[in-house]
Amino acid sequence: MRLNPNETFESWADRVEIFEKGRALQELARGRDIEIVIEEMSRRIVDKMMHPIFKSIRESSTASNYNSEESRRQYKEKYLDNNPHGVADHIESNT
Repeated sequence: MRLNPNETFESWADRVEIFEKGRALQELARGRDIEIVIEEMSRRIVDKMMHPIFKSIRESSTASNYNSEESRRQYKEKYLDNNPHGVADHIESNT
């Protein structure tokens, strides 16, 4: 089920919910076990809700030139090397 152009995520999510509930009701009418049907319905809804988010993350990560090693080095220089305890400021140290 695709997100239509100019459709909000919320209205698309409502369509997904209606579609998946209808599908689940059809499966129940066929005599399938209710626990299996509900589990499948919830998994399908979550998968559909997460798909555009994961797709956006994948597209943004492949399009950028993010260098994790450089980022770690900069973080170490900026924060860890300037902290007398040698740990991130939000971590409590017993030393």
